[in-house]
Amino acid sequence: SADPLLDRLARALAGRYTVARELGRGGMATVYLATDVKLGRRVAIKVLPPTTRAYLGSGRFQREVLFAAQLSHPHIVPLFEADEADGLLFYVMEYVEGESLHDRLERDGPLAVEEAIRITAEVGDALEYAHESGVIHRDIKPGNILLSRGHAMVSDFGIAKVLFESGTATGGSAITGTGITVGTAEYMSPEQASGEKRIDARSDVYALAAVLYEMLAGEPPFTGPSAQAIVARVLADSPRPIHTIRPNLPAHIDRALTAGLAKLPADRPPTARTFVDMLTRPTAERRWEAGPWWQIAALAALLLGGAAIALSVDRHHPPPADAAPAGILLVPGGAYRVGGTGPGGTVVQLDSFYIDSTEVTVGAYAPFLVVTHSPAPWAQTPPATWPVTGVLWAEAQAFCRWRDPAARLPTEAEWEAAAGGLSGTAYPWGNSWEPRRANAAGATDTLKPVGSFPLGRSGNGAVDLIGNAWEWVAAETVSSSGQLVHAIKGGAFDTPPRNAVISYRGWFPEDRRAVWKTGFRCVRHPPR
Repeated sequence: SADPLLDRLARALAGRYTVARELGRGGMATVYLATDVKLGRRVAIKVLPPTTRAYLGSGRFQREVLFAAQLSHPHIVPLFEADEADGLLFYVMEYVEGESLHDRLERDGPLAVEEAIRITAEVGDALEYAHESGVIHRDIKPGNILLSRGHAMVSDFGIAKVLFESGTATGGSAITGTGITVGTAEYMSPEQASGEKRIDARSDVYALAAVLYEMLAGEPPFTGPSAQAIVARVLADSPRPIHTIRPNLPAHIDRALTAGLAKLPADRPPTARTFVDMLTRPTAERRWEAGPWWQIAALAALLLGGAAIALSVDRHHPPPADAAPAGILLVPGGAYRVGGTGPGGTVVQLDSFYIDSTEVTVGAYAPFLVVTHSPAPWAQTPPATWPVTGVLWAEAQAFCRWRDPAARLPTEAEWEAAAGGLSGTAYPWGNSWEPRRANAAGATDTLKPVGSFPLGRSGNGAVDLIGNAWEWVAAETVSSSGQLVHAIKGGAFDTPPRNAVISYRGWFPEDRRAVWKTGFRCVRHPPR
């Protein structure tokens, strides 16, 4: 062929992969479409320039990619392997149908605000997960964000810088000691552009803000005739204020962008999740607390026998009215696969919605009992941080409406979207059962405080969607015996893995004896 690199790669990988054609080419690598001979699946193979091996080294390269390959998240393109063949360093990723954000922007120009925020939220979720796993990307740009079925997936964690768990390392000098500058100038943070070795998560936050700026403005914050000219502007200039380009942009998005593009890391949002919260949470204009919240919290404390509740009872300093409630997460609208990846699965279009990050706790449920004089679902008061269980379906719906007239139990599709993200995986973390990620399959043989298994959180940040307690969803039907039953999802602490998958649905009647391991969480749509 006319591509000597393709020919060389095809010969080197004969018997393992059949290399078909080039998918794309950038400064750091060339990507080819190939087929895994043994598994029969299509993959993308990213090949570094032949000269790279001399200064990067095969061992160092594989060590970097090994860290990235451990990442399993609905918005991260899975990495399968990294190797060397005929002097070429390459790594193999899942082939994602779709296009890059770069190609989309080249074709369509600036995006609608809602779509730009949704893409940013999905990339932010992926970055937050990677950062908590000790990996930063260092090369967030539109070309490394793939759009598939309306959702974003981040690729190319293969040259990520590894953060030591202590957080005090000087940037892993054993791995990045050659001082190679990784990244595209338009999206590089000032500290990365200046060659600073102490790069942390806030550098990715800057790059994400730069990508959002381009999605809204149609061009990056800084442009120039050369990489050197762009770097000079990144270090010294201020970007054109976004409101002069998009005059009707909400003020809180303008403020978030200004913070994300701050020159000094200390002036930026400290985490990707904080940045996304700044973009999304001001849309939740109404708080989910009902009534004089400090009085209700105090009454609940009495009901719980003075137990410590995760409620701040301070009548003199109530939460600001425009603050979004803690513990509520945005699930962006889009096309979601529900019902599993098998023949029974389907793709549904959902609007954006908010969902509780945890199951409703005993402490959160207690004020509802005080105000509504409802029967307590327990004989002895459980710990306040446990999920409330034994709640009938109608009581769960009533609690959601009491907390916010617009709130309700999730539909089954909403619940699965919150748990599995765009990919419709078996579990929030992937397709293989991993005991340490969920309080299920007899991991503890009892309920646990919500959030006790943080490794099992979904891509949106919700915990305990699998295990701990079953969760009511809105679906209902009539059983063969003529009894009205409602759907439950997610499994409890003793549910075996085959039934603790996202797509599994059980049915329970309105019988308190049957639902002692069943809890719930609420959803609502953002205000229009």
